[in-house]
Amino acid sequence: MALYKGETLISNEFIKKPIQENTKIFYNHFGRYFYAAKTLNIKKNHVCIDSSCGNGYGTFSLADKCKYIFGLDINQEYIDLAKKDYNNPNIIFCTYNDFYSNYTNILADRIICIETIEHIPKEEINDFINKLLSKLKLGGSMFVTIPLGNNEPSSYNEFHLNEMSIGVVYGLFSPHFTNMNIEIDNFTNSFGYDCQYCYLILKNKK
Repeated sequence: MALYKGETLISNEFIKKPIQENTKIFYNHFGRYFYAAKTLNIKKNHVCIDSSCGNGYGTFSLADKCKYIFGLDINQEYIDLAKKDYNNPNIIFCTYNDFYSNYTNILADRIICIETIEHIPKEEINDFINKLLSKLKLGGSMFVTIPLGNNEPSSYNEFHLNEMSIGVVYGLFSPHFTNMNIEIDNFTNSFGYDCQYCYLILKNKK
């Protein structure tokens, strides 16, 4: 799986700047997590997974809404920063490898996967999704956001290895859930580009 260090650090720098200068970016980054909590109906007794957590601010924003949440990322540097900056008793930050190795008995009620799939090489996407969904309870739900494209690497963002069409996105997730709602919207990303994104609300894992 490819690292996407640069984009996460860019997002982090935006968040540190005065909010009046970056209202759209603040809204987009935090709004997606709040929308996920609402659409998935996250409750105090739920175990959740944030995949991928980056530097941890999104995981932190959900921590008090659930029993506890795992913030997962491939990059150990991000995990270390998240532990330092967003410490919370309801959060367990760890790499994917550590999670799959050390929390074998954990099954989540909800998975939030915001801007992750596009960073994964095409040949690894199915394996990533299947492995992640193996940690979701039967009947559990998932929230996903993905920038849409032509099933090719991004023309403006070197960290997006595969921006999928809506048909490909549907094919990846529809076999796993009994209820699938797709919303398409425009979004200003961390690089200032207006892009088309899809929001997936996936309910009742088969």
